[in-house]
Amino acid sequence: MATDTQDPKSEFRKNQSWLYDTQSGTYVRKSLIGLLTLVVFTYVLFPLYWMVVTAFKTTSEIQQIPPTVFPEDPSLQGFRMVVMSSLQTSGYDAFFEQSFGWEISSAIDIDILTLILNSLKVAVGAGLIALVLGTGAAYVLSQREFRGKNAIMSLLLASLMFPGTAIMVPEWELISTLGLFNTHLALILIYGAMTSPFVVWLMKGFFDDFPDSIVEASRIDQCTPFETFWYVLVPMARNSLIASFIFAFLLAWNELVFALTLLDNSKFTVPPGLLTFVQGFNTQWNVVAAASIIISLPVLAGLAYIQQYFVQGLTGGAVKG
Repeated sequence: MATDTQDPKSEFRKNQSWLYDTQSGTYVRKSLIGLLTLVVFTYVLFPLYWMVVTAFKTTSEIQQIPPTVFPEDPSLQGFRMVVMSSLQTSGYDAFFEQSFGWEISSAIDIDILTLILNSLKVAVGAGLIALVLGTGAAYVLSQREFRGKNAIMSLLLASLMFPGTAIMVPEWELISTLGLFNTHLALILIYGAMTSPFVVWLMKGFFDDFPDSIVEASRIDQCTPFETFWYVLVPMARNSLIASFIFAFLLAWNELVFALTLLDNSKFTVPPGLLTFVQGFNTQWNVVAAASIIISLPVLAGLAYIQQYFVQGLTGGAVKG
């Protein structure tokens, strides 16, 4: 019997790659990866940087050509105008003038606090609707076999690819018929319906991978299907539920077209509310940037706190183990 006396190392050297197996090649490869990472990082974060820098510039500096990369004379003018506008619009200007002697006066008539509260109301409501409907549908589609199940899943997936503006006219007519025009309830129902298919797909992946032994144990303990779902599956699906809620929340928080079409100025949420700062050639971009930063802070704080659950929830049903 012949034995293989070939040296594995010599065979490896025959297939040696300069880019991966030499010191100079490794240096070049790491440099290219680092450069590509820097380009992507700059492309993604530069708009955020420019928004922050603009918020601390004066109106005259913003209009300079060429523009300045760093504020030459940092100013809180934009933030002051946003805060004063909110206090004046909400009726707190008299309180601050009488209590602290502060003169509250602003040429802008926009209440940032009201915009944030309106968006929170709509986003939380839409998230809860999508969570309830999507999770219940996902449980049924995962645990029951019936005719047309695959067709339903395909339709739900197709609905995610359908542009929302294509159904604007029928949605407007339906909302007007129901008497919900210029109400936040209309946006809650629309956004909840738009995000429910994603929740179904995400939660179905979790329920499909859920151990059958736990479900069988609950049945042995004489739990009804609803009790199994509510007391066994839902607590163990916490991360996936949080991820689903965050997705629905962010979509409702950032959506512009439906909010701009179905609401007037008094009921505006954050996206259409920010548009009111843009006034043609007289737009004060430092005020727009300052308002954007103030509005983003509550969402960023919440996401920073629960981001670990979001990542775990998204990957919870992705891999079978």
